[in-house]
Amino acid sequence: MLRQGFLACCFLLLTGCGSGESEPVGNSNIDYVSPVDYDIVLAGNFGEPRPWHFHGGIDVKTGNQEGKHIFSVADGYVSRLTVNMYGFGNAIYVSHPDGNTSVYCHLKRFADAYEAQLQRTGPKDTLSLFFPADKFPVRAGDLIAISGNTGNSTGPHLHLEIHNSKTWAMRDPLEFLGHLVADSVAPQAHSFMAVPVPGEGVFNGDSSKQTFGFGAGDQKVQRSTFSVQRQFTAWGRVGFALWADDYSEATYNHYGIRHTQLLVDGREVFRADVDSIPVSCQPEVNRWGDYDHWRRTRVWYMKSYCEDGLRLPILHTDIRQGYVHFTEERPYHLTYILRDFQNNESRYTFTVLGQRTALQGPSARLQSSRLRLLSCSYRLLDDYRLYRQCLWPQYTHRW
Repeated sequence: MLRQGFLACCFLLLTGCGSGESEPVGNSNIDYVSPVDYDIVLAGNFGEPRPWHFHGGIDVKTGNQEGKHIFSVADGYVSRLTVNMYGFGNAIYVSHPDGNTSVYCHLKRFADAYEAQLQRTGPKDTLSLFFPADKFPVRAGDLIAISGNTGNSTGPHLHLEIHNSKTWAMRDPLEFLGHLVADSVAPQAHSFMAVPVPGEGVFNGDSSKQTFGFGAGDQKVQRSTFSVQRQFTAWGRVGFALWADDYSEATYNHYGIRHTQLLVDGREVFRADVDSIPVSCQPEVNRWGDYDHWRRTRVWYMKSYCEDGLRLPILHTDIRQGYVHFTEERPYHLTYILRDFQNNESRYTFTVLGQRTALQGPSARLQSSRLRLLSCSYRLLDDYRLYRQCLWPQYTHRW
């Protein structure tokens, strides 16, 4: 009876997962246009991991020059101007009737009508002005600013963000401008990291973190599949992490991965879809990524499991929180699927042989028995893979 009650509570919790989502605001059928009058080439994309924060928008190249015309990406009104020698530098905010606000950063100056509202005194100015909806209406394609290199910028470019106007959650600008960006190159994985849980798992006979290269050469193609010939062994509870980058044919730059999926024997155990991130979740990037490893190597391994307390709504796991439980002496077939916004896709597969190994630590025997028991119980709940989303408000494209 207790077990049935537990399952019933889980079902009620899971079926109410979307109840806290924000409702659509205003007219959602507006057209978005390019912020520049030339082909968009990206120097950076949305959600790239950085220490203590995600990259909150896209970086549009300006030919390493200042002085490019910047246009409003959609109908709306200029709602704010900010000036600072740090951060965004000169930035202009345009609020749109679909409930979003676009933010254009690192500008050299604003269009004349907006520049006239400021009382600049020098390069160290810190200014912030807000405007009502009827003061500065704009149409899609209207000139609003001139590109520059102000604020926390390492070279001339346009940093463009799109936020939900109500929650201020960051949204992927490619949701609105993706049709204007050429990309026919699939993401590429470089290596994976095996992370045995202390006292509960081993990988290749070792309880420490280990990295393994996929050995796949650069392939700038739309779709690719690569299989690792080496066979690995594991026992107990093990997490995995991935080092990967996205690319495009137009530039040498590399980007963050929009969509990551980990399958075990064809069943999804983890998925990340970097479509929208609450601003309050910015520091969580250090927990999703292996921050300690980044500090030593400047390489981000993004975890394919969720540690306790990780609250990023872009991460989705099975009931095991993405950890793989090797509790049977048989081959386990693991597949990473990577996709970008244009649905270019790559797959990386490798096999891990479940091989019974003595776990280390005083509670190892208890943990081994617990893992076998939980492995049976979890099968009843695996279909409710997104259960963790019930624990944090949703910030997705379903506004």
